Amino acid sequence: MRKKIPTITRPDLDYAAGLKIAAPIEPQPREEARLDLEVIEQAPAGEGSKLTTPERTPAPHAETVSATAEPSPVAPQPQSARTRKVDVRVTALERQSAALNACGINPAHVVRAALRRATKHWQLEPEFVPSAHHRTAKPSSWRMRTTVAVDEEALTAIMATEDPLDVCSKWSLVRGQLEPLVWQEIDRILTELADAAAQSEDSPPGDAATETLVED
Repeated sequence: MRKKIPTITRPDLDYAAGLKIAAPIEPQPREEARLDLEVIEQAPAGEGSKLTTPERTPAPHAETVSATAEPSPVAPQPQSARTRKVDVRVTALERQSAALNACGINPAHVVRAALRRATKHWQLEPEFVPSAHHRTAKPSSWRMRTTVAVDEEALTAIMATEDPLDVCSKWSLVRGQLEPLVWQEIDRILTELADAAAQSEDSPPGDAATETLVED
């Protein structure tokens, strides 16, 4: 027969005195456990041990990377981001009147073309240039009027010295720079027209007739 084990229903002092009470295990702090792991990794592995420290590849230095990288191109900066519109009025010189009347083209068209060429690549300089007092042509129909956008910073610099109260017309402040360019372009156009007329006179009559038939 199997021996029946008695069930304890109340505290038994004699039974509890015969048991061995183990000491409670205190949890190890995280810092100590982390130090133990570092010691294990740094300790040299024995002959029979399989623990090896992995080799770490050093990261490239920031200066080395920046030295080998190609520099990004720098976009050219414009002269100024702001412009101001100025009304200009130009005409031909009196000495150009005879050539304009003999060029075979409306003189007003020549003045307009010269103004367009002069303002195509012109930029206002921040220094005041006095206007040249030359005698201009008499016909009012030759005078061309238009609006030109100039650099606002350059115009402000000119106004600071020549018109601090802002009472003068802006054309009077910039005409010393623009008018001579227009007169030079008028002379250049008149020369081009004269050369074209001379070439047409030197060409044989047969060629001129052929060109006329082709144009027709």
